[in-house]
Amino acid sequence: MTRVAVIGVGHLGRQHARLYAEFPGVELAGIVDIVESRAKDIASLYNTAGFTDYRDLFGKVDAVSLAIPTTEHARVGVDLLGQGVDVLVEKPIASTSEEARALIDAAMRNRRILQVGHVERFNPVVALATELATTPQFFEVHRLAAFSPRSLDIDVVLDLMIHDIDVVLSLVRAPVREVRAVGIPVLSEKPDIANARVEFEDGCVANFTASRVSLEKTRKLRFFQPHDYISLDYASQTGMMVSLRMGCVTERKLEPPPREPLRVELAGFIKCVEKRGTPAVSGEEGLRALDLAMRINGAIAERLMLR
Repeated sequence: MTRVAVIGVGHLGRQHARLYAEFPGVELAGIVDIVESRAKDIASLYNTAGFTDYRDLFGKVDAVSLAIPTTEHARVGVDLLGQGVDVLVEKPIASTSEEARALIDAAMRNRRILQVGHVERFNPVVALATELATTPQFFEVHRLAAFSPRSLDIDVVLDLMIHDIDVVLSLVRAPVREVRAVGIPVLSEKPDIANARVEFEDGCVANFTASRVSLEKTRKLRFFQPHDYISLDYASQTGMMVSLRMGCVTERKLEPPPREPLRVELAGFIKCVEKRGTPAVSGEEGLRALDLAMRINGAIAERLMLR
């Protein structure tokens, strides 16, 4: 049995606990939350132990999901990796590039697995589009959500846009040439809505829009490449591909078998732990997404200062 625990059982951490409890060959060995009643309540649901201090897990687990506030990722993650525990850290990997590098270095130094929880990579329609991508030249991405008091320790770029930043970076390997962005606070002290235009050195351009103050929920990505237009709807896990080849226009519906992305992500993490494999989203990839997010936030800050 692979012994796992979940540290932080807010909205997302609870889903990690649910899935680990369902996996064959996996023992949910503990739940950790600084709110004692919450730790015990979730632990009781899955007949496991509840703790308020993650250090109580040392020697009792092989791997953990780290679903605590982003500002604590590096401090807790480095400690866990140093104790020989494999870590799946929720996105974004950390608050700063320096903290992300500390996590990556700790994983390498202790020969531990570090996976970053960019769950959209495991969306079936994103996986299919990845197979169909050749040399994308233009992206248009929209991610809109209603306001929630969760994740207010970070801005909308690190909260929501970073999902799409990671997907785009997985499809475009060229370095970033230029970033332009605008964003404003609406219901919190940090930007709640933002738009960014990112140009890559191979000429590809990506336009990102993210909002956590919308009345409707939208999670869509479109991209264009020579001879193809591909449109994805993250929520429905479906899409469309329109192609022009030899003077003939064809349309193809993208309808992969539906799957719960988080289940696929966690199953892959457990397989890495058991087989000592390479994670689907590495620490370096998490850092690349964070670096671009920070550049976008820097551009936003410059615009706000000029107002």
